Amino acid sequence: MTEQKEEVRPRRRRWRIWHKLAIIGLAFTALLAGATYLLLDANSRRIDLTANELRGLEYLRPLTSLLPDLATHKTYTRQVAAQVRPAADLMPARDRINSDYAALAEVDARLRGDLRTTGADLNASALPATQAQNWQAIQSGTYDQAGTDAAHAMLIGDVRTVIGYVGATSNLVLDPDLGTYHLADAMVVCSPELVIRISRLGNTVDDLLTTGRVTLPDRTKVAGDVAMLMRHTDVLQDNLFTAFRATSTTADGRAMRDQLAPQLRTAYLAVTDLATMTTRDFVEATTVRVDRTAYARAVGDAAATIATLWTGILDQEKRLLQIRQDSDVADRTFALVGVLAAFAITMLLTVWLARRMSTDVGAVARGATSLAKGNLAERVQVRSRDEIGDMATAFNGMAHQLQEMVEDQRLSELQLRQEHDFVDAVLNVAGSLIVVFDRGGRIVRFNRACERITGYAFAEVAGKPFWDLFLPEEEHESSAAYYRDIKPSDLPAVYEHTWIRRDGARFDVSWSNGAIVDDDGEVTHVISTGIDVTARRIAERDLRDAEERFRQAFDHASIGMCLVGQGGVFLQVNRAMCDMLGRSEAELLSLKVVDVSHPEDYAVGGAAVAAMKAGSNEPFHGVKRYFHADGRIVWGQVTVSPVRPHNNAPVYLVTQIEDITERREAEARLVHQALHDSLTGLPNRALLMDRLKQVLARAGRRPALTAVLFIDLDGFKDINDSLGHDIGDEVLREIAQRISAQVRPADTVARLGGDEFVVLCSDLAGEQSAVEISERLTAAVGRPVALPGYEVQVEVTASIGIALSDNESITPEGMLRNADSAMYGAKTQGKNRWEIFDETRRARAVDRVAVASTLRQALRDDRFVLHYQPVIELDTGKAVAVESLVRLQEENRGLLPPAAFIQVAEDSGLIVPIGTHVLQEACRQLAQWRADGVVPPDFRTAVNLSARQATQPDLARTVGRALAAAGLEPSALALELTETVLMDADTSTLRQFDELREMGVGLGIDDFGTGYSSLSYLKRLPVSIIKVDRSFVAGLVTDPSDREIVTAVIRLGQALGLTTIAEGVEDAEQLAVLQELGCDQAQGYLLGRPRAQPPVLSANGSPR
Repeated sequence: MTEQKEEVRPRRRRWRIWHKLAIIGLAFTALLAGATYLLLDANSRRIDLTANELRGLEYLRPLTSLLPDLATHKTYTRQVAAQVRPAADLMPARDRINSDYAALAEVDARLRGDLRTTGADLNASALPATQAQNWQAIQSGTYDQAGTDAAHAMLIGDVRTVIGYVGATSNLVLDPDLGTYHLADAMVVCSPELVIRISRLGNTVDDLLTTGRVTLPDRTKVAGDVAMLMRHTDVLQDNLFTAFRATSTTADGRAMRDQLAPQLRTAYLAVTDLATMTTRDFVEATTVRVDRTAYARAVGDAAATIATLWTGILDQEKRLLQIRQDSDVADRTFALVGVLAAFAITMLLTVWLARRMSTDVGAVARGATSLAKGNLAERVQVRSRDEIGDMATAFNGMAHQLQEMVEDQRLSELQLRQEHDFVDAVLNVAGSLIVVFDRGGRIVRFNRACERITGYAFAEVAGKPFWDLFLPEEEHESSAAYYRDIKPSDLPAVYEHTWIRRDGARFDVSWSNGAIVDDDGEVTHVISTGIDVTARRIAERDLRDAEERFRQAFDHASIGMCLVGQGGVFLQVNRAMCDMLGRSEAELLSLKVVDVSHPEDYAVGGAAVAAMKAGSNEPFHGVKRYFHADGRIVWGQVTVSPVRPHNNAPVYLVTQIEDITERREAEARLVHQALHDSLTGLPNRALLMDRLKQVLARAGRRPALTAVLFIDLDGFKDINDSLGHDIGDEVLREIAQRISAQVRPADTVARLGGDEFVVLCSDLAGEQSAVEISERLTAAVGRPVALPGYEVQVEVTASIGIALSDNESITPEGMLRNADSAMYGAKTQGKNRWEIFDETRRARAVDRVAVASTLRQALRDDRFVLHYQPVIELDTGKAVAVESLVRLQEENRGLLPPAAFIQVAEDSGLIVPIGTHVLQEACRQLAQWRADGVVPPDFRTAVNLSARQATQPDLARTVGRALAAAGLEPSALALELTETVLMDADTSTLRQFDELREMGVGLGIDDFGTGYSSLSYLKRLPVSIIKVDRSFVAGLVTDPSDREIVTAVIRLGQALGLTTIAEGVEDAEQLAVLQELGCDQAQGYLLGRPRAQPPVLSANGSPR
């Protein structure tokens, strides 16, 4: 029954392709028509909106004239009433207003229906007809002055209301375009408001001027009106600027801007001028000084410019709206034509495509039916090159691929069987352990290497969890849990594990696991590849043990050790190295050797390291400087040895560093002590001579002027002897600092010992530079020295000798001698000065050296002889003493007087041994004469005492030994000293003189009157004899002044109880005068010349 019903059921109608295309075309056309309708409707609405706005503009035109005219008429009316304007001025204004209302009535009659300005929509008082009637009432003079003002104000308000109402009903203030919207706002809102506010401000000020009394509230009200006026002016300007920017991209917009911009500028300036005048002359003025005529003119100008701008805005708004309306009409026409053309084209294309597609699709359908029946060789041919053509091509490709796939599948099955066999062979041949586990950790593949190492056959382990066979029991649970939760992200994995063989032996395996993942991202199998690393692990453990032993020895070594890689990078450092450099291990491993080495030692060992890199195995030994972390220098005794692999290329260097800083510092201190003065810290003679040698050598290569300044301190010995060595040392340190402060940094200041300093100056510009330095030094040294901790100030001066050289022809020793010689010349010239060494002084220095050498030799050869000059007692004429005078027996020049050698002996210090020799010989000779009976027992001898002898600390002992050796009593000896020696005598020297006096030795002042003679020292010093100098005795007879001096000296001696002796008596007249003046004793050529033989005395004791 069911089959019969299916047979009679009518067949569903099949839709052909062209039917479907026709429906699609019709649907497209319907949609296009609907969209076109909506577009045209919107366009029509826009056109209607623009047309209504144009009607609004037409209605507003007479109002733009009416409002300013009404404001002007109100002002004129007030001024006529105040008798400041003639009544005739009202007539033109009234005529304009009448004309304005006529124009308004005409346009209202045409447009009241469109703009709804009828009585049903608008307030009755605002209707144009009502306004005209109210205007006629104002003209007829019905109102008084107050009523006229009120009527004007009401009429102006009604006009303002109509303007705003028409702006709204015509949609001007609702315009969708930004530019025309802001123009409409400026025209409907801003411009009328400005006209009204300008008129109101003018009337207010005029009223207040009329009253003649302006109060603070009046000024405040006017100031508020001005502020509101400027605010509305700014709003107008902002509206127009916004309109300019919104339309600046079009030519019409730019034309509008060019038209309105000048009018806006003029109006803005006029309003600003009005506001400025009001503020300046009315609001802020102390006394209101507004010129009513000028002010009325400013109000009128401002109102007129705003009215002009208002009219211009209306014209430009109308022009832009008209342009927009024309554009919208053109767009509507174009859209309608386009839609009709699209409809026609769509219909034609639909019919053509339907026929074309039906033929080609039918061919493809027939080919598909044949292919479905198994005819893999079936192919289709179509004319289309579009998607249907692509479909036919794809169909033919599909048929070809199906044909190839059948063949490929057959070949793949064959290849798969071959590859399976190959993989089995590879797994079994592989030397590595290869195991395949399923997700449960069960073994599914087990190669022969596994069988060989574990002792199990694959058949024994297949399907069993591997942990049951190869892992200790305590690891079973963790391994099972791992395989239960295994995820693809856990693999691949590399690890080492210990397995158990069948015989129970354990072995280490390095495993590498990979995963086989199904389409769902789940792990199905794990493939593990392993290598037996048991032997390697044993070797590694042994190596680790050896490395640990090395590490312990390396880290705990007492000296610094490090491994240095290529490029000088620290690879490893021990603790001693870290401690030595004050850095952590991590910090050192981030540095290179050069980073902690002294820059001057970068090259140390460079050649040896290069040789090591070239293949040498000879270690390097040397000394280098390193930087401690705190910046100080660490000295290291370095040993570097190479470590090489089998290819003989150095991998790294083993460096041992012993800290020898303390030893080096000790050596440096010893060197410093050897080359520097311990008291002042200045270089000593050795360092000075080394530097002088270097400077002179450099001058030989590059000529430059070098100066040596030899400095000796005048008066220092007295300070040292009287105040003690501690103060003397403080003085020397202070002087050393002063000298150092006066020279250049490159100059050398040295102390030779005692109070002698030397300054070495190189590369001087000229001799004057050395002189300037010397002058600074004498000034600096001469300043008083204040001693901290001592309530005393001392003074010393400097005698400086300068030696100059500009080449290396002179030796350092010679240059120092020259400076020393010049220094003695400065002392001779009066001290506290400088002298430059020259050739004449060189000759004198050479002569002095020769004389000093002769003196030394004469001391050794006993060639000093004494000559004796008798001293006569003038009262008796008897010889009572002799003066012992030394002479030098010189082989070539014969007998030399004291003047030829005494100064050299004094400067060289030889005067002390010579003086001792003279003292001993004089005492011995007197004792011999007494013993021989040549002289009476009370006969005495006098010996001259030099300055150096006088300051010797053992003077009294020396004199005592000479007297004792000769067997003489002390009174037999007199010591003669110069005034200068006595004046400079310090406490120690005076103590020596006191001892001599107490012994009985007589002390005399030689050449009295030629020095700094003073009664005070005569009273203070233990002297018993004064000798009148021969220069005064020589003029005793002929020169009254000399006679007075001699007389005074003799009288002085008599007053003090001193023996007076006159020297140089050469004629009888001199002798007679001396006897007359009461002089005690005399000596001279008249009385006896000095000679080596003893004096021959007559029977009465006088010399013969």
